[in-house]
Amino acid sequence: MTTILLATGNRAKQTKLRWLIDGLGFDVVTPRDLGLDFDPPEHGETHGEVAAAKARAWAEHSGQLVIASDGGAYIPALGQDWNSIFTKRAAGSDADDHDRADHLLALMAGEQGANRDISWIEGVGLARPGEELGMWQASGAIGRLVELYDPARIKDGFWFPALIVVPRFGKLVADLTPEETAQLDDGWNGLYPDVRRFLERLTARPG
Repeated sequence: MTTILLATGNRAKQTKLRWLIDGLGFDVVTPRDLGLDFDPPEHGETHGEVAAAKARAWAEHSGQLVIASDGGAYIPALGQDWNSIFTKRAAGSDADDHDRADHLLALMAGEQGANRDISWIEGVGLARPGEELGMWQASGAIGRLVELYDPARIKDGFWFPALIVVPRFGKLVADLTPEETAQLDDGWNGLYPDVRRFLERLTARPG
């Protein structure tokens, strides 16, 4: 059985990456399982490129087949004042998830209606030592930014789902059922078929 490392210590992202590869026959491990503490620099002009760079760095560091991700919020109303690549770092390098939420709401203060619409872009990269195997990126129209949020809804390393209402369901992304999440028009669901097809071919190759 081929081992694959989920290149993140974030439990929520680990859950998403596991979902991408569930049932494909991999022995899935995390950095903690391997006793690794590694934070590679992020670089790239797209989320796919950043994810691929993370995967390459983790592969060299761990000696394993690696899958990594990188995502960010696309906010048309903010124009050039917002870059999805820096979503996590927009509030500062020392910010926690509540700081990030507060910073985004402050930037969007005064915006109403459709100007509060936000989508999420997600990138995934796959690599093994010495070789980048694949890179993907997808986005989707998720929903509308709230004006106030419940800090208790931010947990397990995901802050964005506590801030976005999905109009078709009338509730926060954080409150969606698994069935509703599967119908969500977002980057993860957009990536799912392509990433799995590639991994299925990879595991079918001899050696």
